[in-house]
Amino acid sequence: MSIRLIASDMDGTLLDPYTNISQANIDAIHRLSDYGVEFLICSGRDLHDAKGMIESCGISCGYICLSGAVIYDQNGTQMANLPLNSQNLKDISHVFGEFGAPMDILTSRGRYSTADPEKKLMEFYGFLNGRAPFQGEIPDEIQAAARERMDSMTFIRDLSEIPAATDIYKICGNDLDCDLVIRMKQAFGDYPDLAAASSFPNNIELTNTAAQKGCALKTYAAAKGISLEDVMVLGDSDNDISMFTPEFGWTVAMANSMDCIRERAKYITKSNAEDGVAWAIRKYVFKEDLSSPINHD
Repeated sequence: MSIRLIASDMDGTLLDPYTNISQANIDAIHRLSDYGVEFLICSGRDLHDAKGMIESCGISCGYICLSGAVIYDQNGTQMANLPLNSQNLKDISHVFGEFGAPMDILTSRGRYSTADPEKKLMEFYGFLNGRAPFQGEIPDEIQAAARERMDSMTFIRDLSEIPAATDIYKICGNDLDCDLVIRMKQAFGDYPDLAAASSFPNNIELTNTAAQKGCALKTYAAAKGISLEDVMVLGDSDNDISMFTPEFGWTVAMANSMDCIRERAKYITKSNAEDGVAWAIRKYVFKEDLSSPINHD
């Protein structure tokens, strides 16, 4: 059993707490081609967000985006997609309305939100600062990045304002009270056609049940003729659970992972603040002599 494909989550995994990709991670990914190993992004982000960040590091790869709703090859050609259906949208809108939670909507025509714009701007400031409080004024670079995100988002009152021909792939509730997220997940348990997960304790993400990272990764591997035993996955949160199944040969949890991921992983690497992706690649692909992460086998 060898590693031929590495599928990595972004937030909490490849990205450090300040949403940057470390040079150590970049260098390790660049070396993969020397070993005949393909790198693949599996993210809750959309293609624009994910690809811009990855390509700025000189990395060319395929993408599974929006938690598994859309698959792209290395050339950016869409291989498959699975949007939310009309009943999914009614159910999501109903539950979000009951809990009074604003929705962020990721679609084939860009991003929409029912949130208050000023609150959304403050949310972006906090996210871009690694959710840490500011000491003094907000840095210019964070203000600029937050404004760029705001400019890419259309603010609406409800889903009916989105053009009819638009595919809606994923709906999120962000920057919510953690207890509210737990209660909303419990409510969505009554809707078997919807997958509810989180990238962070204060957010909830909804896709069609069939649109999950693990399902999309199986589709991608099959298209490449790669056995699932030869796939390494790296993740940290419950929207990665569908990749942490026995079919995949190398399931690696970050040290900062949620318990639900650590419990399912065969291996544990260092945290996202300690170049954990590079550590796993160096240990299991390059066979370097490192202090071994915990092996659950």
